[in-house]
Amino acid sequence: MKKSLSLIVTVCLLILSLAACGKSGESGAAAPSGGESAKQVTLSIAMHVANVKDQEPYMYGIVQKFQEKYPDIKVNLSGAATDEHVKKMKMMAQSDSLPDIFWMLPAPAGEMNKAGLLLDLTDFLEGNPEIASSIDAKMLSGYQDNGKQFGLPYQALVTGLWYNKALFDKYGVKVPETYDELLAAVKVFKKNNVVTIAKGAKDTFSTWAFLGMLTRYGFFEKLDKIQAGTEKFDNPDFLNFFNKIDELRVNGAFPENVSTLSYFQAVEMFTSGQAAMLDAGVWETKKIEGSPVAKTTGFSWGPTFADGVGNQKIAMAVAAAPLVASAKVQKDAARLNAVRKFFSFFYSQEGAAVMAENEAPPVVKYTGDVDKDKYPVYAEVINKLNEPGWERPAAQPDLVLSEAAANQLNDSIYGVINGIYTPEEALKLIDGKMTK
Repeated sequence: MKKSLSLIVTVCLLILSLAACGKSGESGAAAPSGGESAKQVTLSIAMHVANVKDQEPYMYGIVQKFQEKYPDIKVNLSGAATDEHVKKMKMMAQSDSLPDIFWMLPAPAGEMNKAGLLLDLTDFLEGNPEIASSIDAKMLSGYQDNGKQFGLPYQALVTGLWYNKALFDKYGVKVPETYDELLAAVKVFKKNNVVTIAKGAKDTFSTWAFLGMLTRYGFFEKLDKIQAGTEKFDNPDFLNFFNKIDELRVNGAFPENVSTLSYFQAVEMFTSGQAAMLDAGVWETKKIEGSPVAKTTGFSWGPTFADGVGNQKIAMAVAAAPLVASAKVQKDAARLNAVRKFFSFFYSQEGAAVMAENEAPPVVKYTGDVDKDKYPVYAEVINKLNEPGWERPAAQPDLVLSEAAANQLNDSIYGVINGIYTPEEALKLIDGKMTK
């Protein structure tokens, strides 16, 4: 009996020993580089377009490269049209089933953060100082709340004036850096039946370059007072700017049929060589790259103003919307680690290189080379983004106003361009929407 009992104990000890060795072996094999578990993890990433591969090729490309680098992490990448995606994320927030990482509009992302649904990425930035320092601080500040970094900028909203250097050279006009130089160019182009700035008023959202110009008249310095009701849009500085818009109209800066043109027709006007400048953003890079004006196209932040307010060297390169992560990933160490690895890759120079391959502006300062012969337009954009001495605002002006006020701001700009409103009337209309 004693022998039998002794044999049983020996067998049990042997089994426990083998089990311990097995666990030790799994751990060792799982962490060939840093002691991390080799457990297969599937990350869910949800985006704001129906077909990520076709519509956001840089995101799709980054995901593919990421999975190659980390074969133990599988990414389930899904997408839906923006409105549908936002509604879906809100519903998933209510059911506590948010994806691990997802794109979100700033306002609802802030609401989700206040509800405790988003991962705090402060530790991630502190642990990756090279990433934190390569992203403009104002791009990060828009997604901070009470010391919490609840999101990171997905892409940069870069807007200004594209210009055709060939037309400026043809008529002996300097590419304008100041408003006075722009007005002088308008007069020359008008005399030669050339449109200076292609615009289409049928799409009133297409005022990007003019919103950038508005920041040079103290928009952000006045914003808090305007929202508090102690200052108005109808103020002397903004009136100076709207008078400039009217002066451009009077001197023939815009197409004669601007009121009936769409934004897309304005783009076609520029890419076919019929206009010297185009008010748009870097999303038109590929289209311009494939047009007859590709080799002679440059990009400008727009003119500075002698009567402007504050710093005139303001570049409209701001965060468009954030990537956020579900707070639930904290409950699973392997999943949390995978999320951090994805963000590390996305905001690395490797990730930026994938964006560059797809002619999209990286959020981080890109230090790689761009083939200027193959991608002359994109090279111009990268040069402008890396140009020293230009300050970036916190946001595009219309994105920090209520929907009603933002719509009226755009409508008022086009109202002056079309000669429908006087500058004073245009500003008073915006004030009328500030309390709604």
